Amino acid sequence: MGGSKKMIAIGNVLRGPELRFSSIDKAIMAVMNAIVELRGEFELGQGPAVNVVFYVPGSLGGFDWEGSRSSTFFRKDQLQMVQVAIPKEVADSENPMDFVIAALHDANVIAFECFRKRKIEYPFDEAESLVEEVHKKMSGTAWLFFEQENTSWKE
Repeated sequence: MGGSKKMIAIGNVLRGPELRFSSIDKAIMAVMNAIVELRGEFELGQGPAVNVVFYVPGSLGGFDWEGSRSSTFFRKDQLQMVQVAIPKEVADSENPMDFVIAALHDANVIAFECFRKRKIEYPFDEAESLVEEVHKKMSGTAWLFFEQENTSWKE
């Protein structure tokens, strides 16, 4: 697989132990694994990339912002972090996948704009194509049965 699909990385911050293996955790981890499968290993510095970090509220609290926002830019690695605050109602829902996929689209828009301001070309079309491929893989409810013990946790 060429470098054109290596521009998205995923992570999460769970604000409570009860969130492990919850629907939102399974959705994020299933998307993370689908991205790894579709794009191959992620290596910093291969070109402009976005690291989408999902922040999930729980028993240990929430977050002081809503929606998606740009965060740290790592110039050396050409990596833009985008933080996504998961609303409590999405975190508690049985099917948060549509929100997760929509957040990836939002993150691509944010990353494109952040890179544009720095006069760096972000491969927006390729990034959107990758999200669409992930969306197709996540259609239906098969992701609900995702087992995290089988993940490599390399993200």
